[in-house]
Amino acid sequence: MILRSKACKFVIILFLSISAWLLIQIPDAIAEPIKTPQTCRVGIYITSLRDFKFTDKSFAANFRVWSICPAKVLKPLESMELINSLESQELSNSTLDKKNRSEFFSTKDEVYWSQRDISAVLYQNWDVQNYPFDRHILKISLEENALDASKFIYTPDFKNSGYPPELKLGGWKITDFSFQEEKSTYQTTFGDPELVDQKGVYSRLTVAIAIQRVKYVSFFKLTTGVYVAFAVAMLSFFYQTGKDNFAGPRTSLLIGCLFSALVNMRAPESVLGRTESLTLVDQIHIIAIIYIFTASLATIFSQLTSEVGQGKRAKWLDRHLLFQLFTISFIVLNVIIISYAAIVG
Repeated sequence: MILRSKACKFVIILFLSISAWLLIQIPDAIAEPIKTPQTCRVGIYITSLRDFKFTDKSFAANFRVWSICPAKVLKPLESMELINSLESQELSNSTLDKKNRSEFFSTKDEVYWSQRDISAVLYQNWDVQNYPFDRHILKISLEENALDASKFIYTPDFKNSGYPPELKLGGWKITDFSFQEEKSTYQTTFGDPELVDQKGVYSRLTVAIAIQRVKYVSFFKLTTGVYVAFAVAMLSFFYQTGKDNFAGPRTSLLIGCLFSALVNMRAPESVLGRTESLTLVDQIHIIAIIYIFTASLATIFSQLTSEVGQGKRAKWLDRHLLFQLFTISFIVLNVIIISYAAIVG
């Protein structure tokens, strides 16, 4: 009996000790619950997209942005930064107390509705490699720059955000529209004393508008010159080479065509801007220049063949073999590279 009593006491003491230890180990988070970040519902409506400038790497947009907040102290439109803006202008700004009849913040009888109309020129890194079949995604990024994401985040107003169906882009069409909230992380706290040994994380709203070109008149304007130069160069195969020297009408014609193609190659820069990659227009010009230069080599061969008394053979090679070979292969090669650009976009 004595042993049983001691055993019971030991079990009770052990149980009380473990219970006391568990109580001591309760994390501070229970005593101080984690605070969820405050939020406002924010939306955007695009009213204008224009001035797509490839040389300046920019486009212009007009849009209205609004916020619905549960508390008056929250003013996200005042601390909002337009990230990719080259220049911007606020056209109007208003804040009103509204009775809450929406599904947003249903526990609140009143909410605070703010609006801003903004006109901005935005940076856009245009990829014109497959021009005129190029497709682009225009982005408008709005970021909170006062409170980090642990204190405030945006809640997108998907229902009311968008653009008018009749929005005209002048030679372009909108193929997709997306609107989402994401966290933007910086490898710095920007000196915020409350974020020691942490990264700066801020809420960001990003609008992505996919556009596609629907008019190709400018492409034909840029390539007509080089195609004409190639066509005229092919006519040189019907000129008979001289017997005394290389400076005949055929040679002069090819030199003029080559010079014309080289000059025309600079024209796209004024429309598309300078680029380190070969665009479709560049490829067409380079192919034409190579063909015209090769036609010049064929002229030398024809001249040498005529000088050794084989004028008829040189004439047959020019008109029945080289003319057809050059013309057909050039057309096929152009169809291939243009078709590829149209598919890739």
